[in-house]
Amino acid sequence: MLKDQLLEELAPLNLNLARLKCLILLMTSLLRHKTVNMTLLATENHTGAKNESCYRRFQNFFLKVPLCLIDIGKFMLSRIPKPKAGWVLSMDRTNWKFGKLDINILTVGVIVNNVAIPIAWTCLPKTTKRGNSKTYHRISIFKKVLKIMKASDIQFIAMDREFGGKRWLYWLEKEGVGYIVRVKSNTIVGNKLAHQYSATRNRRKAYQKTEVWQMDVFFSCKNISSKGRRDEKLYVISNRFGGPQALELYQQRWGIELLFSHLKKRGFNLEDTHMTQTKKIEKLFAVVSLAFLISYAWGSTLRQTRKQTAALKRKSHFRLGLEDILRLLNNVHLPKKELYSFIRWLKQPVWDLIFIV
Repeated sequence: MLKDQLLEELAPLNLNLARLKCLILLMTSLLRHKTVNMTLLATENHTGAKNESCYRRFQNFFLKVPLCLIDIGKFMLSRIPKPKAGWVLSMDRTNWKFGKLDINILTVGVIVNNVAIPIAWTCLPKTTKRGNSKTYHRISIFKKVLKIMKASDIQFIAMDREFGGKRWLYWLEKEGVGYIVRVKSNTIVGNKLAHQYSATRNRRKAYQKTEVWQMDVFFSCKNISSKGRRDEKLYVISNRFGGPQALELYQQRWGIELLFSHLKKRGFNLEDTHMTQTKKIEKLFAVVSLAFLISYAWGSTLRQTRKQTAALKRKSHFRLGLEDILRLLNNVHLPKKELYSFIRWLKQPVWDLIFIV
């Protein structure tokens, strides 16, 4: 019953029935086993087929199925209600090693509460220095983002120090996209280095633009010195926000770090894959992202609609939703009304309660 409903919901992805069923089988197996190890995922078949047959079916899916990542991104965004001020985005990359091979996935996500929901991603070439992205990688992935949403619907994109640079930020400005990006302490701001400025206060100068990389931008900084930190200050520049406001908004960037932790050790163990080919990894990331969205959105709904015990309050929205979906998948003796409740939620065109008010 649940798989039939998922067939209906994922129909906009424009896959034929056999391929769509394979995608749903992958998703439900991923939710049940909490790993991307295909040997374990292949045990999730109820047709009497051998595990080897299911394993080959999954292999063919990643090898041959032309999965449109932009359609995946559009589907995921369609389930999230747009904030009045516009979408807040965060860009970063996650990486791990498979043997001596470095795997880097550049990701753009929509910030929901305090975590990012991925809408666009790409594997970086193996030739990139230490895995760092280049300007044309960032422009390429953001062109995909602009096929999913309008630039006018974006409030800003928050980025770490890796994503500075005149050409990249100038391109964002030209496209009408607001940004807040962290810069290094030796960045020249106006006529001196960033670390020579005192912490930004709520005064008139904090909202005046200055020159960085031959661009007129707002510059803000604050003290962050504490035990375990290597930096004493945080420096950010923005084309739209200045002063304490920019520093406060920039904190939302951390949502993409939380996303990566959920997709890895705290959730689906993305690093367990033995895939190394770019196209295969991008498809796998799409499957994991869909499973994460459903788990997180359902957990947010449970947080607002069910009585919260002390134990449940300690769990993240993602963990709360994932564990309840596992309960629905694994317990055949549950009252049908509980499964129907989840299916009714799944059928909603927009998951309004994904934002915690």
